[in-house]
Amino acid sequence: MDGFFIIDKPKGITSQGAVLKIKKQFQLKKCGHTGTLDPDATGVLVVACGEATKLIRLLDEKDKEYEATIVFGLDSNTLDWYGTITKEEEMHFTLSELDTALEKLCLQTLQIPPMVSAIKVAGKKLYEYERENKKVALEPRKVQIKRLERLSDLRKVNNHLEVNVRILCSRGFYVRSFARDLGQVLGGCAILKDLRRLKSGRFYIENAIKLEDLKKEHLYSIDKIFNFPQLEVNDFVARLVRNGVMLDERQIKTNEPFYITHNGAIISIYEVVGENQYKPVVIFKES
Repeated sequence: MDGFFIIDKPKGITSQGAVLKIKKQFQLKKCGHTGTLDPDATGVLVVACGEATKLIRLLDEKDKEYEATIVFGLDSNTLDWYGTITKEEEMHFTLSELDTALEKLCLQTLQIPPMVSAIKVAGKKLYEYERENKKVALEPRKVQIKRLERLSDLRKVNNHLEVNVRILCSRGFYVRSFARDLGQVLGGCAILKDLRRLKSGRFYIENAIKLEDLKKEHLYSIDKIFNFPQLEVNDFVARLVRNGVMLDERQIKTNEPFYITHNGAIISIYEVVGENQYKPVVIFKES
């Protein structure tokens, strides 16, 4: 059970809660996830199992894609529908004005994160300051919107305008902050109502499995996820590798992680730690 599950996280459960369900179902000792989704968000969540947990940082999940519903004329302490509503007002604007605002935000390169995020300031997570009702200065962070599409016309629900959008963005982008900014550009306020992640790096919702349908055969093996080069070694070097020795240019010259194989079987994964210096990330147990 060393590998990755690509799940479709349901609403009403934390990302860690989904991990714990998988851990219990498959009786795993080690299990972790990448790219946290809020409890009320759904969609692609990558869950690493066994030795794959050591490889989470090597996953390329720079680009993420979301579908979101944004409600105008409301504000909340969490910038979404599920927080405490702190402001309510009527907003009136045309579809053309909305499209102009979306085009403006598409050029956004800096974004102030929400107070409910896990970003650390002075060694403390922002949501911890929020729980303590403490104010803290928030620094804008570099972000990028790579594609922005309006998916619906404006509609009125419970006296408030709503719209659906699809956003392809860089890692570290907060859709709830985008909703806030969109409301401000239109002269009022707005919050996030629904959020669904369609893509995280090269993992797509079309390949994600619902938690209740998850089976062992849905596990992607490590070598299916990482297309690293392979270095076949002899018996002597294989024994050294299993003991966790460093390797150097005498064995290989590369700038990326690589598999060590012995008799055609993967026995370890090494990474670059210096010029022509490599150390093991994972050493697989002999079967």
